[in-house]
Amino acid sequence: MHVQGIRSLFSFPGYILKSIKFGVDATDVELKRDGRYADKCVKCATALKVNRRDLRCVRDLPLGLSRWVHLRFPVIQGYCAVCKRFVTILPEGLISNAQATERLKAYVSTLARHMPLSSVGELLGISESNVYRWDREVLEKNLPEPNLDELKYLLVDEKSVRRGHNYVTLVMNGENGELLYMAEGKKKKSLKGFFDLLNKAQKATVKAVAMDRAGSYYQVVREELPKADIVFDKFHLIANFNAVIDEVRRIEWHKASKEDKAFIKGQRFNLYRPWDTAPTDKQKYSLAILLAMNENLQKVYVLKEALREVWNYRHIGYARRYLEQWLEWCDESALTPVLRFAKGLRKVTDEVVNYVRHGITTGPLEGFNNLVSRIIHRACGVRNIDYLFLKLRQLSLKSAQQR
Repeated sequence: MHVQGIRSLFSFPGYILKSIKFGVDATDVELKRDGRYADKCVKCATALKVNRRDLRCVRDLPLGLSRWVHLRFPVIQGYCAVCKRFVTILPEGLISNAQATERLKAYVSTLARHMPLSSVGELLGISESNVYRWDREVLEKNLPEPNLDELKYLLVDEKSVRRGHNYVTLVMNGENGELLYMAEGKKKKSLKGFFDLLNKAQKATVKAVAMDRAGSYYQVVREELPKADIVFDKFHLIANFNAVIDEVRRIEWHKASKEDKAFIKGQRFNLYRPWDTAPTDKQKYSLAILLAMNENLQKVYVLKEALREVWNYRHIGYARRYLEQWLEWCDESALTPVLRFAKGLRKVTDEVVNYVRHGITTGPLEGFNNLVSRIIHRACGVRNIDYLFLKLRQLSLKSAQQR
């Protein structure tokens, strides 16, 4: 059967299109060996002594309305006298015992980037296990190795990936958003595995590492990168102080009269929100009434607003002096949760104000929270930590290229 232009779709060196038969839901394509090509060893080009010829069939890309495309072709096996081994001649883009062409696997991987694996399988008539296996093969083959040279800033954080709070440790390039490393757990050894990948020259280029103050990574970074600055993430610190606000709010609610409880109830997120970002006048009004009637909530709210100013300074000396002043205001508040927070912050003032020097946060990693959940959903669960890393790295590289 001759169809104009169809040959270019099935152009494989050493093979020519013999026939194509279109069906309702399937298309059969048959190739034959091109007589102009000699049967030679793929490594040394020595003529083979052919001892076996078979006919193989694999899946290929969908064609028109046919999602099932069967590609049939002859397979030649011969012995190379120079290499002293048996050689199998196959169409380009196929490997021995393959069930599908490489271009079909690449297509499946592209769909798996945007759809759940089960949906990809249903669309193409492929088992979900094959979709997972092919997607992982393509990613392992095509994704470049992490670039560990000339690293200037590192972002470190942990993410929950399963119910029951099973965590992974993530390390990202703070300049371009490339995900460099992922390991199961959130303990010291989880992060140390990353530094074991770096040589002395690579470690020497790192200027600063951003992380959560509450994490267990501090000691590892201090040991592995003694000359690098540690920057405690400002968003985590604000979230930590929001927890202090909530603790004070609960204390005040229990102390309040029945009438006053009505003013405190439902104000949790209103207290978290910066004053200039309240979306409605009603929320601002209710917050103003609450702060006017409760002195302790007013104190922690004003302290929260004042804490944000630390990261607006452009000179590290001024930022440090302001933070010290803010800690004195905490002492003056005489609120136990605030005093506890201030005591912990006094020990790490350098790590807090280092933001002024480097301007980095774990914000880009925080953006992976939703991505992790989305990818786990598409993969129908966490099948393999290495596979999850490949999927996250695939997305991070796309983001890095867009910068």
